[in-house]
Amino acid sequence: MVDVFDEVEEELRQERYKALLKKWGPWVGGGVAAIVLGVGTYQFIEWSTKQRADSASDAFQAAAELYEAGNVMQADSQFQALAESAPRGYETLALMRRGDIALSQGNREEAARLFNQAGEISPEPMIRDLARYQAALAQFDALSYDDLANRLEPLTEGAAPVGLLARELMAAAALRDERWDEARQRYQLLSIALDMPEGMSQRVVEAQSYLNQRAPVAAPAQMTEQTVAEPAADVQEPAQAPAETAGQTAEQEEDGQ
Repeated sequence: MVDVFDEVEEELRQERYKALLKKWGPWVGGGVAAIVLGVGTYQFIEWSTKQRADSASDAFQAAAELYEAGNVMQADSQFQALAESAPRGYETLALMRRGDIALSQGNREEAARLFNQAGEISPEPMIRDLARYQAALAQFDALSYDDLANRLEPLTEGAAPVGLLARELMAAAALRDERWDEARQRYQLLSIALDMPEGMSQRVVEAQSYLNQRAPVAAPAQMTEQTVAEPAADVQEPAQAPAETAGQTAEQEEDGQ
């Protein structure tokens, strides 16, 4: 009897399973298909991205070799192609290299444009800050101290990799524009930086020496007050001289009488 009931229960279980499968099977199958398709799509995108990155890496290396070999225009053309089609990282690097080429040819405006473009699209903060610094450096002669300070101050916040370079460029702009107080202050702050490279340290020393020799020194407050007081004393002495002279003249007149 037990076997009969077991067989009946098993048949009922199979019937319920078939009914559920008939009702929900398409949805379950569609869900499984969507998962499989999603995984396949992700793997394809990942493979495609890797292929594009590998291709861009090879193209970037080839363009860099052309540049090193002296084929500047051909290298610039290949860097331009990379900037138009490569993934974001290589697009940024290609724009930076094109900026270097423009700068080497004396086209500072074009160099600044390319560096600024690289700074706008770079996915890496360090490359973005470097590109913005390069853009400011390219336009150093055309920008005022205030313009440079507005562009470079954000690069000095926190532990920005190009912070010291940005500070030095602002100090140089202050020195160029004869803003002596700002120049002294900025070079003084640079001189106590612990992580300053040797080359920059030498430039800071030379700039401070120039400031000491050429820049006017502001008079301290005490000296200014003393300078103001001394003329007042000098003014009083001449005021007494006419009175004494007048007295002597009067005595001479009395003796004559």
